[in-house]
This record gives sequence, C-alpha cells and structure tokens, in this order.
Amino acid sequence: MAALQKIRSKSTLLVGIIAVGLLAFVFPWGEVTTFVNKMRDKAFVVNGDVITTKEYSDRIAEWENFQKIMSNQNSLDEFTTSQIREMVYQQMVKEKILDAEAEKLGLEVTKEELSDMVYGNTVAPILYQIPLFANPQTGQFDKAYLMQFLSTINQDPTTLEEPNRSEIMARREIWAFIQNMMKYQRLEEKYSSLVAGSVLVSDTEAKASFEDSKNVADIAYVVQKYSTLPDSTVQVSDKDIKTLYDLRKNNYKLDTELRKISYFIKDVVPSDEDYAVVEQEMNAVFEKLKSAENPTAIVSEYSANPYVDAFMAVSSLPAEAKTFVQGASIGDVYGPIRSGQSYLMYKLVDRANAADSIKLQIIPLPQGLDEKTSSHIIDSLQTVLKGGKDFSALADEVMPGSNGGELGWVNEMMLASAGIAKECFAAPKGEVLKLSVGGQMQLVRIADKTNPVAKVKLAVVQMPVMISDKTQNGIDNELNQFVSENGNAETFDKAAQTKGYSIVADALISPAEIALGQATGSRQVIHWAFNEKVGSVKKFDMSDKRIIAVIKSEIKGDYMPLSEVSTALKAELINDKKAEKMIADLKSKNLTSLDAYAQQVAGKVDTVNFVSFQTNNLSGVGYEPIINVYAKDGQPNKVEGPLKGKSGVYTLSVTNRTEDAKEYNAVQVKQQIKQSNFYQVTSQAVSVLKDKMKVEDNRVKFW
Repeated sequence: MAALQKIRSKSTLLVGIIAVGLLAFVFPWGEVTTFVNKMRDKAFVVNGDVITTKEYSDRIAEWENFQKIMSNQNSLDEFTTSQIREMVYQQMVKEKILDAEAEKLGLEVTKEELSDMVYGNTVAPILYQIPLFANPQTGQFDKAYLMQFLSTINQDPTTLEEPNRSEIMARREIWAFIQNMMKYQRLEEKYSSLVAGSVLVSDTEAKASFEDSKNVADIAYVVQKYSTLPDSTVQVSDKDIKTLYDLRKNNYKLDTELRKISYFIKDVVPSDEDYAVVEQEMNAVFEKLKSAENPTAIVSEYSANPYVDAFMAVSSLPAEAKTFVQGASIGDVYGPIRSGQSYLMYKLVDRANAADSIKLQIIPLPQGLDEKTSSHIIDSLQTVLKGGKDFSALADEVMPGSNGGELGWVNEMMLASAGIAKECFAAPKGEVLKLSVGGQMQLVRIADKTNPVAKVKLAVVQMPVMISDKTQNGIDNELNQFVSENGNAETFDKAAQTKGYSIVADALISPAEIALGQATGSRQVIHWAFNEKVGSVKKFDMSDKRIIAVIKSEIKGDYMPLSEVSTALKAELINDKKAEKMIADLKSKNLTSLDAYAQQVAGKVDTVNFVSFQTNNLSGVGYEPIINVYAKDGQPNKVEGPLKGKSGVYTLSVTNRTEDAKEYNAVQVKQQIKQSNFYQVTSQAVSVLKDKMKVEDNRVKFW
C-alpha cells in the first residue's frame, strides 16, 4: 500500500516524463528544443505582439549602420551602441503602438504624403538633421543635395560596375531607413494632434487664467528655514508615514521590476613598481637619444608615437616642453618626466623663425587617373593660371561648390603626414605648387601666411606605463579574497567601507539602464543583477577596472514598497511638523512687523519682485506657491503669516501690486491656453498609450 501511495503521489511527474518522451519520439529532439527556444525568444512584447531578438538585433544593425554613415566612422564606441539599442527599443515600441491605434482610428501616412514631405514646399523635419543633405560650406540643409542624393539612388544598378553598384544599393537602404522615420514621425504628429484637438478650453478656465495673470506684485518676506530646527525636536511615527504613503501611492506606480544592488569599482592602474620599470628604461634611452644624430630610429624603436619631421610654434608646446626649449641648445635632451600614465623625453633638434600657419587652396584631380593623364591635366591647368585665370574661379569650375578650393589654415604638423609640409612652408605667398598627395597629383596655392614666430623641431619619446601581470594579479587576488570572505548581502557594505573601497550602497537599477553611472562596460552588471538570485556576489573583469557587486533585493509588483520611499516621506513629514511648531512659536510672540519677525528668527527681510500667480520660479527663492497666492490675493501692506512654505515658514507683505489694464479677450486667452495644452498633450500622447497598452520588456534576459 505504501508503495502504491508513493506511485500515486508521483503520478503527475510520471505523466510529464511520458509526455516529453512521446514528444521526443514524434518530433526530433532538435525541433523540440527549437520550438522551446522560439517560445522563449521574446526581446519585448507590445500589446501582445512579440518582437524577437533577431528582429530587434536587425533593427539595431540598421541604426548602427546609419550612425556610422552619418558620423563618417567605421566603428562606434560602447556608449553610442548602448544608446542606439535603447533608441531602437523606444522606436519599435512606438511603431507598434501607433500602428495599433492608427488602425482603430483610420489614420495613415500615404505614399503621396511621403512624396510631398520630400518634393513639396514643406520638407519633413527629420531631413534637416541628416548631414547627407547639408551644404558642406554652410552646414545647413540644402534641398539641392537631397535631390542629388535621390537622383543617384534612382539609377538602375544593373547598368553600373562595382563598387558603384554596391554604393547605390547601400544608399537605397539608407533612404528606406529615413523614409520609415519620416512615416512614423508624421503618424505620431497626426495622432497627437487628434488627441490635443479634443481638449477644449471652457469660459471659466479662460477667465480664471486671465485673472491669475493680470496681477503682478512686489513682495517683502522673512523666512525661517526648516533646516534651522533640529529633526530631534519633532516626532514622526511609522503610522504617519504609512498614512502619507497610502495617500500618495499612485505616485509610486512601477512600470518595471527593479533591483537594489551595492557595488564598488576598483580602477586597474599601474603600480609604483610598474612606473619605476619604465622610468629605468627611459633613463637608458636618454644617452641613446642624446648621441643620435638622426633621432628617427630611436623614436621609432622606443616611443609610442613616430618622429614627426616638422616645426612647431614654441607658444603651442606644453608648459614643461616650452620651458625646456627656451633655455636649451640644439642637441639637448630633457627628461624623463612623468605625464599621466606615460613618461616623456624631449630632444631639441632644430630652431627656426618662420610662419606658424599657412592658408591653402587646392584643385584636386578626379580619382583613378593614370599618371600621364593627371600630369597632362595639371599642366593644362597651370597654363590657364599663368594666362591670368583666378585660382578660386578655376577651382570652382573644376570642383563646383568648393568655395574656391579653400582648405583653410594649417600648420606644419597637420601637413607632415601628407609629406608636403616643407614645400608648402618654404613657398612664398601666392605661389602655386604641383604636389603629389597620397599618390594623387594636386595643384596647391599658398593663399596666405602668418607672420614669423619662434619655432622648434622636437624629437619626442613617449613611453606608456603598462600594467604588469604582477600588478593585475595582485588586484585580482585582493578582490577575489574580498568576495570569498564577504560574499553575502549582510556584510558586503560594511566590509567594503572598512577596506576603503568607494562603495555605492543600495543603488536602485532598472532593466533598461545602459550602465552603472558613467562606468563604461558595466551593462553586464545590470544584466547579471536581473538574472541571478538575491544575495549573489560577483566580480566583473573589464580592461581598465573591476566591479564587485551584490544583489541586495528585488522589487516587483505594481507599486514601490513603503520601505523604499519611507525616508523621503519621513523627511517631508518632519518638515510639516517643524512648520507646525515654528508657526505656533511665532504666533505666540504677537509680532506685528517683518523687522520683528526677522529679528526673532535671526534672519533678514528679503524681497522678490514681479510675481504673478503663474510665476513658477522666484528669483532667490525657487518654487514657493504660497508667495504666488499672496501675489494675487494678498492685501497690500498687510503682514501675512506665519505661513507654511516648501522650504520654510514665511511671513510676507505685498509692498506693491500693479494690474494689467488690458481687457479680457476670451478668444485670445482660449487660444493661448489651447496652444499650451497642445504642446503638453502632444508630448505625452504616445507615452500615455504606452502605459495603457501592455509592454513587456525582456531585453535584460538577453543583453
């Protein structure tokens, strides 16, 4: 019987095992796991629609590609990538929400509308923000550049050779991306305008708004700050805090679950021993650099940066280098000196008195020409210039929109990498040079030169101090020991403080946060905190730092728990109790003037002018609604108070009040209120929809 009872108690488990076995028999196990993974693959869900991790990742890739093109970069830093990930999420959620609502309301953005937003008189706002359509000379949107872009992508790619064909296809993808942004920007405008248009302004509201704004007052006041009274003089009970929490509960509604963690960051930096090793090596380099006739090889062998054979203005040098060259002879060496996480050494190679900068103009030839053709074209252009043709005019003919081929002001260091610094700085003002830049022939004109200044040529050896394995292992051993001894939520904070670590205690984090404060690479800590159990402790290794964190608690449910907001509520209640005590004490004195109140509270009489009922921020005061009330309704020259304010207890008097003589115009006032409402409603319309539609963000499970 006991055995039978045991079998019965496990029957559910047995049925489950049999079911899984049958499923594995009917379907291959690979298909079963694929099915299960697909059910779990929910990056986020909007109104029941699942967005998979692949869909999300594909959109992120689109945005990253767009950002690279817009910024002319081959790669993006971690912070930019994290920002893009969040922007993509917000955009995809917005698209799902707008699609659902637009279908109900019959809203749409037609192809004709999209076309008009490009070719019509009013161009879509987003197009003004895209560098591809900006005039390079002004930096401003130019419709001609937009039309040129569209003309290019409308070519038949099958008629083009590589790489032009791939370039056209890539630009088409960019345009599709931009059009999608245009579409949803317009759809959001339509929806928001529809919602805003439903908010009406009543006669009562308009009249009240007019009355609130027409009185402007100057007010004298005395304030006794709550901070002047110790907290210990008043008592706030747990019941008081709970009552206020219940009253304010809707203010603490949660949109997502939270985690509370404590953590500290230890930077991984070189030790004194690491610095000493590099300093010793630099001392050995000193003699080699001093005796070398040509410093190029020495700099190339020992320095993080190559030797630059160019003059620099003495005035542009760092302070220590400037001091050195002002008193040094050619061949002298200075250093090593510690600079940040490096050591520097300077050798004075040469001196000169010459122009610091020159202004250049250029007429570049098209790419891909052979040497014979390019040489022939350059010779022809030089003949035209010798015939009296203006260089700027010729540059604009060869390269339309080049602003006369102007490159602006450059110094020798800027031209050194192109290998043309010596020729350009040696040439007189106005001379036109035939130069090869990057294997391409160019005509370069010296348009202007600055007056001669003191310049030097320096050989600079810069040797970075790297973190040794010994130093890094020492840091890791120290932190690993800390985790093994304090790997629990109870002792973590105190132990970290005792060890001298800069701990961030009880930090509340949400799943959408990009990083812990400004700590790059710390998104992994947030991912971990939402996927591990409370009490877990872990060390995170990054190239330049280590982060040690503990999960203190998880916060779920519809509202922030009382325990998380009680401190703030208690502080507010303490001020309320202080206000009661201060007001009672001041009233018992039977004071009749502001000077008397000022003397009583050891303060002074201050003033604030031009206050209306609608003035949100008062100069020297901040936000104090009690002053706004008396600016409108207070009796002139009457001492009012003591009154409870936001930051203290006020006693005040209206010293002057003026009334706007302008007559009430209901139509005008209603229009002003409607405009104000429009901006508020349009900015909040989509976010309100997001609150009403269930949005489930699971990204922290994957990223």
